[in-house]
Amino acid sequence: MSNDIKAISMPKWGMEMSEGVVGDWHVNVGDNVSAGDDLVDIETSKIVNTVTASESGVLRLIIGKTGDTLDVGAILGVLADAQTSDAEIQAFANGLSKQGITEDVQESKAAAAEITSTEPVHQTAATSELKSTPAATSTDTSNSLSSLAAGDDDSQLHASPIARRLAKQYGVNLHNINGTGRYGRISKHDLETAVSNAGGSLIAQQAPRSQPQRIRDDSAVKATPVARRMAKDLGINLNDCRNSGNRGRVCKADVEALASLSNKQTAPEPTTVAAPVENPLTSQAMSGMRKTIAERLQSSKQTAPHFRVQIDANIDALLTVRKQINAANTQAKVSVNDFIVKACATALAQFPAVNVQFDGQTIKQFKHADISVAVAIDEGLITPIVKSSDTKGLIEISNEVRDLATRAKLGRLKPEEFQGGTFCVSNLGMFGIKQFDAIINPPQGAILAVGAGEQKAIVTNGSIVIATVLTLTLSSDHRIIDGATAAQFMSTLKGFIEQPATMLG
Repeated sequence: MSNDIKAISMPKWGMEMSEGVVGDWHVNVGDNVSAGDDLVDIETSKIVNTVTASESGVLRLIIGKTGDTLDVGAILGVLADAQTSDAEIQAFANGLSKQGITEDVQESKAAAAEITSTEPVHQTAATSELKSTPAATSTDTSNSLSSLAAGDDDSQLHASPIARRLAKQYGVNLHNINGTGRYGRISKHDLETAVSNAGGSLIAQQAPRSQPQRIRDDSAVKATPVARRMAKDLGINLNDCRNSGNRGRVCKADVEALASLSNKQTAPEPTTVAAPVENPLTSQAMSGMRKTIAERLQSSKQTAPHFRVQIDANIDALLTVRKQINAANTQAKVSVNDFIVKACATALAQFPAVNVQFDGQTIKQFKHADISVAVAIDEGLITPIVKSSDTKGLIEISNEVRDLATRAKLGRLKPEEFQGGTFCVSNLGMFGIKQFDAIINPPQGAILAVGAGEQKAIVTNGSIVIATVLTLTLSSDHRIIDGATAAQFMSTLKGFIEQPATMLG
């Protein structure tokens, strides 16, 4: 039986992945699937990737619904041939599922049967539930959104997973949405604004139920019978009263005193008091990526003793060489940061003690420099890696950094392209930052912080001249990298930057 039934499981993309969030399904229950076809998007703490079919079959069951957070290895769905009975599918899924199946096979097949060729979105077991909501079934809403439905394939547009999921529910083509996020990314707010402007109704969010107020028990409070009866009539809790009566009991006067005080506090003020001005705020849950960044950087700051050394470098010669390279090669767009990555790779070859990883117990020293380059994205920060950068030329490094940064912003990096690394470069110079201290990205042993190049007056051969100077700050793990080693590395790095021909030859 099981030879004809195959489970679609939550993959493990990288050593640190323990769970994933189920995104959009690209197929429906009952669809024929060929090996290599896209099945479902999965969002991890770092990327959004797509699970593909390892072999052909029919999608018989969807278990992982859009928005579900499941552990690695959890069952997402079931592939089988059309002749396999529903009972066999159910038994197979019950035996493998780590999360528990909340729908049976007949309900899944019935949901698939409701899908027609005229529906604007792909329907799975998760999205079929939306048909019962007014926002999803309203004919008026569907008509009003018709102007947003047309367009070419929008699967490659830069949009958040939530925005992409809602676009399918509303039947909206993302080509018709104006993205206001960084690098033009389409957000949930952008989509809902467009739907509202088109006259559509937003999917209502269920308000949380209010919690009943807990009433304190005052039956054990010592009180006179008159005081207890009066407190009950006035709605006063004896726990709030003083106990000035005989033998420490609450007496009638105590209840009356509290009642009088309450009446004064609730009486209207004779003068008009201006209403306080509220400060609007928004609350947003931390994304998986932001949680991972917070945990890793907090651990690094708390466990690794950061030792910092700082040095200034004159980059006038570097800027001249950069201009010559870009003018001579129309395909090249070499940046200052590309020169710095190349200089770091060359310096690391001379100082292998800085080209290390440390897990708290073992120091791993590497032959080649796998340099991570920090890239800012909407969800936080990601560090794609230029592998064996010490063996590559400047233009090759430049093209690879540009490709990695572009795919990082689109969420298209593979796990092996951003996990690991032996050294990291973080550059905030493009934002005008002169100097900063970076936190080590574990398990790496060091990170270089690069500031902006500024024109300054410096002394050269006894004369004051104007030069373009940038500040470099190295943060290293003092448990494994000595201060003298860090200082020598920075001195060598400065030499390569100030005389770029020495690292390009």
